[in-house]
Amino acid sequence: MKTISSLLCILVATMAWSQGYRSEVSKGNNAYADENYADAEVAYRKSLEENERPVEGTYNLANSLYKQERWEEAEAQYKKSSALTENTEVRAKALHNLGNTYREQKKLKEAIDAYKQSLKLNPKDNETRYNLAKALKEQQQQQQQQNQQNQDQKQDQQNKDQKDQDKKDQQNQENQQQGDNKDEKKPDQQQNDGDPNKDQPDQDQQKGQAPRPDKISREDAQRLLQALSREEQQLQKKLNEEKIKSKPIKTDKDW
Repeated sequence: MKTISSLLCILVATMAWSQGYRSEVSKGNNAYADENYADAEVAYRKSLEENERPVEGTYNLANSLYKQERWEEAEAQYKKSSALTENTEVRAKALHNLGNTYREQKKLKEAIDAYKQSLKLNPKDNETRYNLAKALKEQQQQQQQQNQQNQDQKQDQQNKDQKDQDKKDQQNQENQQQGDNKDEKKPDQQQNDGDPNKDQPDQDQQKGQAPRPDKISREDAQRLLQALSREEQQLQKKLNEEKIKSKPIKTDKDW
């Protein structure tokens, strides 16, 4: 960053100050040299109340704010000091320091523009050229990091979408399997619905046995036996009668 003394040498030869303004600037310079930047700030602010075109006070106030890492306030004062003077060297220094405040705030595009404007006013300033090169490199790194971050976010989103799709496909497959199992019946279940003994003949045939007749009650079986017995008796009686009729009839005298 440009030192305060370099600017003071320029302004001392070209400007006249009131006694009050000069006194406050001197106080500010002394405090600044002692690295008491807060007191320097107070003195420079008082000096600005004593001068209508406070180029030196504004620039020095910006320096004290910069040293306190109050970047936005310093930025505003450097802009103001650059606009207040027509001195090329002073403007170049203010723009150089303005670029520094932008870099501290990670505003690399603005910093690069400020350094370029400073070099147009003072092309031989190697310090500004060096800071410009640093800012350009930082911008490139920042862009690479941003691209990598965007790529990582894109990849993370793709991975998430794929996981969601895989989970959805798996759920659909499970639902389909559950539906198939609910609708599907085993062959023997389909044949036996409503009749638990319906498959008995098939089972008997598989075992090499003849199909069993339908079961009857004990009473029915008894009646069936009785009926068969009566039929047998009637048949035997009929056969006996026919046997009697077929025998030859004997007479008392021969022919």
